[in-house]
Amino acid sequence: MRPRAIVYLILWIIIALILFQTCSPEAKVPAELLGTDRLHVFREDDLAKEADAPIRLESDHFVLEWSARGAGCQRVLLKDYTTRQVTEEEGQQPDQWLELYRAVPALAPGDPSRVGPIHHRRGEALTLTESSDVLGVDLASADWQVENLQSEGGVQELRFSLETEAGIRLVKSVRTVPGKRHLAVSIWAEAMRDELAGRSLLLTLGTGGGIYRTDDQFYKNPYVAGAVLKNDRVDELEPFYPSGSLPKQRIGADRWSGEIGFLVEGSKYFLNALIPQQNFQGAVADLLFDYHGYTEAVFHGLEPEQRDLMSRVSLAYQRLRQESGFEPTAESLADAVQLEAQEAVQILNDYRQRSTEARGEAWTRATIRGTFALPIHRPQDAPTRSDFIWYLGPKDPRELKAEEYQMLLAVIRKIDYGGSFFYDIFFTNTIAKAILGLLRFFHMLFGNWGIAIILMTVMVRAILFPINRTSQVKMATYQAKMAKLKPQMDAIKAKYADNKQKQNEETMKLYQKHKMGPPLGGCLPIFLQFPVFIGLFAALRCSILLRQEPFFGYIQDLSKPDALIDFGGPVLDFWPLSGVVSLNILPILMVVLWVLHQRTMPKPADPQQAQMQKMMSFMPIMFGLLLYNYAAGLSLYMITSSALGIFESKVIRKKWPIKIDGKPVTPAATPAQA
Repeated sequence: MRPRAIVYLILWIIIALILFQTCSPEAKVPAELLGTDRLHVFREDDLAKEADAPIRLESDHFVLEWSARGAGCQRVLLKDYTTRQVTEEEGQQPDQWLELYRAVPALAPGDPSRVGPIHHRRGEALTLTESSDVLGVDLASADWQVENLQSEGGVQELRFSLETEAGIRLVKSVRTVPGKRHLAVSIWAEAMRDELAGRSLLLTLGTGGGIYRTDDQFYKNPYVAGAVLKNDRVDELEPFYPSGSLPKQRIGADRWSGEIGFLVEGSKYFLNALIPQQNFQGAVADLLFDYHGYTEAVFHGLEPEQRDLMSRVSLAYQRLRQESGFEPTAESLADAVQLEAQEAVQILNDYRQRSTEARGEAWTRATIRGTFALPIHRPQDAPTRSDFIWYLGPKDPRELKAEEYQMLLAVIRKIDYGGSFFYDIFFTNTIAKAILGLLRFFHMLFGNWGIAIILMTVMVRAILFPINRTSQVKMATYQAKMAKLKPQMDAIKAKYADNKQKQNEETMKLYQKHKMGPPLGGCLPIFLQFPVFIGLFAALRCSILLRQEPFFGYIQDLSKPDALIDFGGPVLDFWPLSGVVSLNILPILMVVLWVLHQRTMPKPADPQQAQMQKMMSFMPIMFGLLLYNYAAGLSLYMITSSALGIFESKVIRKKWPIKIDGKPVTPAATPAQA
């Protein structure tokens, strides 16, 4: 096999590896449990308290709901984003606002006095925990006093305060900032006794773990990460991805040491981030049980009537067991749900099996807590505050360029476009940003992101055309010389048919005599096109620019598969059809055009190149399966690129043929074309 053919094959393998690696990031090994981490505290009236009406805080961009117990945020709604596409006639109604954050339900023990490491309170954002043993109270389970304040300029403030038996009053202020996508958070401690002044509390502040998650096989989320600084710049940003299974330590599943510039809880399109005015001194991640995901997994694949019936049986079983303290009989369960005993037991057993399987994979949420020291001051002195910016919004570079959020651009640079050796060698961070900039330019002109992708593809092909043309001329010249030498090469093969080593030596002498060798730059076009493909793949994988953006007709969201027909579930329960949940036309059209493009290529005279071209004919099918459920925008790019390739083969080469010694020749298939 020729060297350039080997290079071409290796490049295709690299692309496949990139897709698999970037879509399936490796889960980090859990760190050891920190000595300052403690089990959560539960109270007898926790369930009743959690049902209390939330305290509301509203700004230009979002609505937040808070709880007095623990002084944590239960829910965040974004006013300018929706969970689905909304027409102009519908308008954006409050019930359509995107739920950016929802507190993860508690995993409580049956007896509050028997708390274990796996149990956790409800995952509310911005809750405090103490590690210094000074306050003598569990901050997350304490009842805080709340003041709802409003000042001039439309600033709303919630001020939580807690007076402890240790003689310290802890205050947390949360304020809206008009026109901004963040809340201003301030925390301070007042000494009620003079001897306490001058001491410090060691506290942690957390993101909560309940960020909106997008189900996407190409982008694993949610994740948490702490930005480790070096010389006031983000040096490391290693994300922790909950794998679903419970590790040895739930508390302290991962940690980050050193100066931490910000904490982030991220999803595909949105961020929940804490930026301290003074850096955090380390951070730790805790795993949480995703009850909502667990419930969906238990009832997955069931019809609504089956879901209701299984839910009735399971709830009746739990109620009977709680009332009697014993395992209910089949007859009592059947009477409670008005079914035959055999049917009730069968449904219960099915529920138990589903529940066991789902429970083992439901640890898919994580919160990250940053550690900071808080000085205690006297009430009459000016407070020494710890200030934070709590960003709640899109992972949009246009938003993150604001001075307050610039550090968060590292999330895009190091997590979305980094963290992979393959991304680094193809300069994905630079190329992806350039591609998005070009797409924004064309979108500004034409107002349609699909047209922008098509025009960007045309521009890329036009830029590469001179290089591709030069490569074709060199390859055609090389093939013409090879054709002239073919009689002599055939004679060498016949003469040394029984001596392969001598045959190769004489062939090389013939090449040297006529100064023959594969033309340099034959693989250059494909080298230049790969970074564009990888950059576009990375950009479309998580850029919010294409979220809910339509093209034409039934294609209403270029960030998702085009899904002409939704099957409502997998076609069959084995790969590759297990991932087919809809009829996506664009990937099929992409494969068809790719194959047609290959067939327009001339057959190489070299048998080894012909064999290589035949091997490459399977690539469109492989990538069609791999990218079947990818964003429609990438399929649109591939379709346009293949269509332009066919146009070049059928039209441009006829109007502008390649000539050798003044005579038109058929160009050989270069690696960029095969």
